[in-house]
Amino acid sequence: MAFAQITSSPPEIVRSPGGLLRYDPGPLETVTGIVRADRTLNFTVAHPSGGTVKSWYILAPPRAACTIRVDGTTRYAGRFGNLFMSRASVIPNATGNDGFTSRYFSVTNTAGENGHTAGHNAYFDIPFHDSVTVSITGDTTWIAFYNVFYEVGRRPNGRYSEFYAVTADSLPTDAAESDTLLALRSVGRGAYWSLYFWMLSDSAQENNRAYEERDFYCVSDGRRVHLSTGTEDYCGYYYNWQSAATLGSRTTDFHGSPTFGKRPDRRYLDAFYRIHDLDAIPFSNDFTLYWEFWDGWPRIPRSRYCHIGYTVIYYLERPAL
Repeated sequence: MAFAQITSSPPEIVRSPGGLLRYDPGPLETVTGIVRADRTLNFTVAHPSGGTVKSWYILAPPRAACTIRVDGTTRYAGRFGNLFMSRASVIPNATGNDGFTSRYFSVTNTAGENGHTAGHNAYFDIPFHDSVTVSITGDTTWIAFYNVFYEVGRRPNGRYSEFYAVTADSLPTDAAESDTLLALRSVGRGAYWSLYFWMLSDSAQENNRAYEERDFYCVSDGRRVHLSTGTEDYCGYYYNWQSAATLGSRTTDFHGSPTFGKRPDRRYLDAFYRIHDLDAIPFSNDFTLYWEFWDGWPRIPRSRYCHIGYTVIYYLERPAL
């Protein structure tokens, strides 16, 4: 592969239509492939001048294990579909749709074809000095497609210099207890960028709507911020429990519910996302994101418990060399 020529002058800072500061883009390169993956797909994005991965298209199983390493350090390890927002869309008997489309993530579900894969488009940045390596391991052989666009040239140091993502999968949680999703201490400057989460009710007699009455909060450098008046409110929606059960999916640029409703086994499965690209939440040293307990759960006791999975994406400033 021939590397693009770059200039030695620093990139120009410009302001995007949304008001955020953006850097004038440098030369663009791609890493692409169509391979028969014997359970595992590995590929690397690398350039001697560094760069930033800007967009992704990957056909892979959402349940597959995924590891992303940047400059030799692990930045994400978990289910592939938890990071690329397809985990709930292809759980057996998922409700509402066979995929979804939004500004930053979209999924096309292939169901049982080609190793239970799904097509994933995603737009989140991963800056790197040397390389980004991706490893995806599924349960069986599949035909993998990937097309990754990256911008050549190292990004100036700032809050968005280093990508990180944390995840958890199929956790049994209790509405009577607060749940911490992200806790950062003495990490320096950074910014919280997104949350994707799905929840599956434990009971076939009641639903997980009571569980969704819990509020989100964050604490940025000791300052507590109330993010929502309920779980679904954080992602832009209010609904009536029963009338919303057949709505399927609703997605917009920055918030949405790609999977929503009752499965054939009568258990409720909902998924939500919130992208903070236009209303970034910065921090200077410490940051916590948590789900507050709900003291009203005894009114619907069979909704007290729920299984959830989630992924939080955040960025940190690169340490001085």
